[in-house]
Amino acid sequence: MKHPWKTQLPPLFLLYLLGAVRTQVNPGVCRYPLGMSGGQIQDEDISASSQWSESTAARYGRLEFEEGDGAWCPEITVEPDSLKEFLQIDLRSLHFITLVGTQGRHAGGMGNEFAQMYKIKYSRDGSRWISWRNRQGKQVIEGNRNAYDIVLKDLEPPIIARFVRFMPVIDHSMNVCMRVELYGCEWLDGLVSYNAPAGQQMMLNDLPVYLNDSVYDGAVGYSMTEGLGQLTDGQSGLDDFTLSHVYNVWPGYDYVGWTNESFPNGFVEIMFEFDRTRNFTTMKVI
Repeated sequence: MKHPWKTQLPPLFLLYLLGAVRTQVNPGVCRYPLGMSGGQIQDEDISASSQWSESTAARYGRLEFEEGDGAWCPEITVEPDSLKEFLQIDLRSLHFITLVGTQGRHAGGMGNEFAQMYKIKYSRDGSRWISWRNRQGKQVIEGNRNAYDIVLKDLEPPIIARFVRFMPVIDHSMNVCMRVELYGCEWLDGLVSYNAPAGQQMMLNDLPVYLNDSVYDGAVGYSMTEGLGQLTDGQSGLDDFTLSHVYNVWPGYDYVGWTNESFPNGFVEIMFEFDRTRNFTTMKVI
């Protein structure tokens, strides 16, 4: 269900600013294991591109588990620049995911396969897949250096997804195996996307301030469509919009904004799409 929202631009201000909405999730505490190691995620919700054998099938890719031959292993040796192999998890509903954990195949000392690097793809509907990138645009995540230690990595920005794929990345031909866990909490807001004009740039005391939605995961051109980003990352902007919670980013990073001159009709239209019809009694914009 899509709901449009229009806001009148204040005529005395050069810019209308919209900081990140404070949602029902707090990234600092939304870090609960989602069920790979605890068993809440069922075997039928874990799948893979291929498997080396029945004993290294996708269902054995659970963090800290040693069943089968000790991990998920793809059928063939992973080659550099190949992203054909993946381990996929279906969470059955949208979740706010802030952290991931990986482990290799130890198998009581019989195994020594692990993924030194990996990428993550995610989807909210199972058809459109999005490549996760950190706040600097990097996709590759550093993984394991041995087969038994657990390596935890924060996802900054976090992702909102139902389906998640772990895709091993290597710099030379090698065998890899993975055990994984996702950490976060259920996404109960019901928001699945928002559409808006692309954020713009302004000059403040000869300093450029970039007010684009830099982590938006939909299509971005003149407008932003079919995605989520900084308005739903659980982070509220500081009162001074030129400052940021995030280290080493540009002025305006925490905000999305537009100049008055770009909208002669006097308003910015933002379209919010929800998973179902909802009854709204109040609205707060910060």
